[in-house]
Amino acid sequence: MDSAEAAATSVCFQCGGSVTAAQGSCHYCGMPVLPELVGAAPARAVSTSDSPERTVAPVTSTVSPAWQTLTLGGEAPQRGFGRKPVLIAVAAVGALVLLATGIAVVSKLIAETPRSTVEAYFDALGDGDAAGALKLVYRAAEIDPSRYPLLTAAGLADRDARPRDVKVGDAKEAIGRYDEGTSTVDVTYHAGGTTVEQTILVTEAADGDGYLLHGPFVQVELRNTLSRAVTVNGVALSDDTQDEVVAFPGAFKAEAAASALFAGASVTAPPAGTRLKYTAVLDFGTPQLAPGVQERIDSSVKSAIDKCAASTAASPSGCPFRADIYAWNVSVRWSVTRYPAISVDTATIGLLGNDDQVSISDDGSGSVHWTATYSDFSGAQQTKSGDTAIRIRGTAQASGSDIRVTLN
Repeated sequence: MDSAEAAATSVCFQCGGSVTAAQGSCHYCGMPVLPELVGAAPARAVSTSDSPERTVAPVTSTVSPAWQTLTLGGEAPQRGFGRKPVLIAVAAVGALVLLATGIAVVSKLIAETPRSTVEAYFDALGDGDAAGALKLVYRAAEIDPSRYPLLTAAGLADRDARPRDVKVGDAKEAIGRYDEGTSTVDVTYHAGGTTVEQTILVTEAADGDGYLLHGPFVQVELRNTLSRAVTVNGVALSDDTQDEVVAFPGAFKAEAAASALFAGASVTAPPAGTRLKYTAVLDFGTPQLAPGVQERIDSSVKSAIDKCAASTAASPSGCPFRADIYAWNVSVRWSVTRYPAISVDTATIGLLGNDDQVSISDDGSGSVHWTATYSDFSGAQQTKSGDTAIRIRGTAQASGSDIRVTLN
């Protein structure tokens, strides 16, 4: 910028005070000064709907500003179309163009603050505009929607899940190991009937054009899904995406579809956390058996007991009962006197190392009667009978649409 340009004067678009191109900001109100908007206006094309494009000549310093030509009283100016009035009119048009441009540019600068950027982000969320929200996020272009499906328009499709009644606080300098110019902005909003307080980290964009938010998301932690198909806020999550779920701020509702073994379930939760990490824990808890599963397990156990009772061995392999007879040529005839009631333990699923398997046990009420024939030590044939308890320990596991029972 040469000395003439630096000395050129104009007015502050905020307060009307006198400013020069060399100033960084207005001495009166602090409004940033844009040097390109101070001094002579560059030639610009002006087009209208009914005339071809034409170029307006640069406004020179020899033309007095319009407000300096205003006079009070005296003779009225003569009407005419001389050179000077034309130049004054051109200068007035140029000044208006510059004024409008300056107001737009400066207004943009005013709007782009850490606080306003956070406000724009939550406004986009409230409108369901995922793309608009992500434009305000640092490195958002690197987010893979197939890996994080809740960071898409589908993740904001449910209006009830979006943050409501958002209140954005003033920006504060970030404390800790942050680059200069990093701020934190506290936000309060309602999510599913709960008030959530979340802190957003904001930094200036690398090119200096505005601000970007760092990770303004919520981690969603799913628990006890048990190999069931799961949706969060209506978005289906594959097995690969259930372990690392990231979403926009808001309320969360997860639904687990019924499987061959377990009933469907749903759970809701708002995000919670401290500082800059916020998590919504969606725990389906201890599962309930799907309708008809208990009956199918009971039937499978009964069939297994009947199969064991058809054996003639004193200790049938894999069976829940035996007769302690130590002799030669033993043959046993079994008859079930009472089938046991079977309990299914769904609270220890994780201990079995398999999400589609539960442990089963009996209540101690089952029993069998047995009659055995055998040869004693002298070779004589003997007969003996008795009763013994049926003790069930095993597992029930989903196999496709079937339930497979294994007895220990």
